[in-house]
Amino acid sequence: MNISNVVDVPMGEIRLAGINVRSDLKSEFSREGINELADNIKINGLLQPIVLKGIQGKPPYDVIVGQRRYLAHQQLKEKTIKATFSGDLNEMQSLLLSLSENMCRQEMNFNDISIAITKLYNHFEKDEYKVKAHTGFSIQTIRSHVKIEELATEKIKGFLSQGKITMADAKRAIDASQGDRRKADQLIDELAKLTKYEKNRLVEAGSKNPKASAAELLEDAKKPRLEETLILNLPPKIHKALLEASQRLSLEVEEVTMNALVSWLQTNEFLAA
Repeated sequence: MNISNVVDVPMGEIRLAGINVRSDLKSEFSREGINELADNIKINGLLQPIVLKGIQGKPPYDVIVGQRRYLAHQQLKEKTIKATFSGDLNEMQSLLLSLSENMCRQEMNFNDISIAITKLYNHFEKDEYKVKAHTGFSIQTIRSHVKIEELATEKIKGFLSQGKITMADAKRAIDASQGDRRKADQLIDELAKLTKYEKNRLVEAGSKNPKASAAELLEDAKKPRLEETLILNLPPKIHKALLEASQRLSLEVEEVTMNALVSWLQTNEFLAA
């Protein structure tokens, strides 16, 4: 099998036949990744061709390796994509090639990404829009990584790289601690035990009382509060927009909704700022 010959293949001659071992391409997280990949390809071009099952000149071809790159090209409405041909492999051979490619691919860890984005951010004189123009990352993604790299403790960074905490909780610990790194480390150990409402109250408490200890902030966050529950029937496009905002901002859907509601009420003078 020789897959070294790279050619431009019409997009219309390619199909997704379910050969690729990746099954998460329709999740909200994956769609966001494909959006950023499309932006990156638009800026830098396709750096690695996809691999197609079949023989050149005898379409249709099936994607074995590079489904995300193919979907990003679809999104960009490209007419062709750079590809190599694996030949007419059987189902098991195709599956093994896809598995090998995905198993051997080593994703950059969280810290590496944060360091790289922050270096670019500083290089471009803290202009996040220039970083976006050169990488395709969303503005919120850039802001989140820069904040983590510049303000998070080594303990928090380590937890992120190991997948023990979410970016949202890392930012909550940073915000609630108000620059006190020791306090941030104490809070991050307890954040996972809090409800999403208690997490939000923790950040609020830290902002109002920056001199409070971690124990005092946690105690305040856990105090019973009188809260009203509002159930909304949202149109599909609004629900989709909320999910996208939640993913991009690394916030809970309820928190995005609350922020939008408070902003509207304040703008229209129904709520004091």
